[in-house]
Order: sequence, then C-alpha cells, then structure tokens
Amino acid sequence: MVLEQLLESRWIERRHIYSILLGFLYTLIGYGTSLIFFGRNISIAILFITTLLLVPALVKLIGVEEKRESSDGMKHFFYDHKEVIEIYLFLFIGVLIGYLFIGLIFSGSFSNIFSYQLDFLKHQEGLSEQLVMNFKGQPYSPTLSNFAGLLETNLGTTLIFFILSIFYGAGAVFLVMLNASIFSAFIMFVIQQFSRTFSHGLAILGTFLIHIIPEVAGFLIAAIAGGVISKALITEKFGSDGFRNVMKDSLVLLLIAFGVIIFSALLEVFVTTNIIYHIV
Repeated sequence: MVLEQLLESRWIERRHIYSILLGFLYTLIGYGTSLIFFGRNISIAILFITTLLLVPALVKLIGVEEKRESSDGMKHFFYDHKEVIEIYLFLFIGVLIGYLFIGLIFSGSFSNIFSYQLDFLKHQEGLSEQLVMNFKGQPYSPTLSNFAGLLETNLGTTLIFFILSIFYGAGAVFLVMLNASIFSAFIMFVIQQFSRTFSHGLAILGTFLIHIIPEVAGFLIAAIAGGVISKALITEKFGSDGFRNVMKDSLVLLLIAFGVIIFSALLEVFVTTNIIYHIV
C-alpha cells in the first residue's frame, strides 16, 4: 500500500500534505469501488472500503506509537504523540474533502452517497436539528442546555472511540471515517439549501471547520489512546514498566481528548452556529 511505503520512508511524518492527499484518494477509490460492486447502495460500502484501505498502515503507526510510549513514558509526551495525532487528523481532513468533492461533483446522487448519514442526521436531537430549524426563520438563542446536550453526546462518542479502539485497535478508525462522512453530509446539506454563490458556500464550509477540527481532534486522540492500549495488551507483559507507561500515557491522552471535546462543544454552540445563522 502507498501509505505504508510512506510510513517506511517517514515522508508522511514530515509532509502532512501526503496524509490529506491519501485520505482524499482512498475516499475516491472507496467510492469508485462501491459504485462498481454495490450500485446505488453505496453509502455504507464507501466507509468500509476506505477503512480497509487505511487500517493496515494505521496498525503499523499505532505499533510505532506503542513502542515510544513503552520506553519513554511521560518524558517526551508531546513530542511522542505529535506526529501520530497530526497524521490521523490530516487523514481525516483528506477523507472529509474527498466526501465533499464527491458530493459536489455527483450532486445528483447526493441522497444515495449520503443516505445513511442523512438518515442519522434526521434522527439527531442535538444542535444540528436546532440549527436547521433556526435557518427556517426561528431566532437563534443558544443555551446551556444546548451545550450540555451536545457535550453529553460528544463525550459519550469519545468514550466509545476509546473503548472500541481497545478491542479493535486501528480498526476503530471506521468510527472516525463515519464521523467524517456525517460532517460532510451535514455541510453539503447546508451548502445546497442555503449557499447563494460559490464563495458563500466556501464561507459556510470554513465556518464549520472552526469547531469540526478540534472536535475531530478529540475523537482521534481518544482512538489513538485506545489503540495504543490494544497494542500494549498484545506486546507488553501485563504489569511491566512498559505496560504501566503505556497505561499512564493513554490515560493522559484520554483526559486531553475530553478537554478538547469540551472546547469544541463551546465553539459549536456559542460561536459556529451563531456565525452560520447570520451568514445564511
């Protein structure tokens, strides 16, 4: 796989643009493959195929991360985690751009490409639903209950990412890809419904990124923390110094993930939504 070769050469750690390009490319491959084999029922198929393409390289990346944590502990905490978090984040951005590109180019098939995601959003009782209602003319007035509801959902999702990553390792990246597709579906919906010009659509997209990037970073950090523990359970002796180093490190990562999620929820309720409401 291309990504694995880049990991071997360490280009991907120095040149983040490769992560974005590969996330974008793998999403397009997932779409094309799904279109060939699954016809119109491609919404979930794209997610699974893109995940299958990413998992082998991310398993390798998680293995490198676990070795660092086992030997270094907390001594080089930020240095040890900087690269893997950035790679995950830029891959996510690449997948998000890939979905937006597919949605814009094949806008006539929007409901098929995002059928699962649109159904998910319809059953959401959080901020997204309120935001769409505000677009329909109701005044926007964020409350602490909005923030509390969104925070409860996002913290729960973060914990699920962490727990499932312990069992599935890098395979839990499927949840990350799912969130990328849901974010892109919602952005596409808003752009289609309310954008008046191309530049206006870009302004809407840029505004959403204010809270999407930190929110996704929180999910990714939690997934990395769980994935590293998963690897340690296989490679480290239970109760050894290396195992304890990994557990401490992963716990700190999880706490950081919770902090980032709280920050992103504040941005979404009190900043992003207010800006979007006035833009549209």
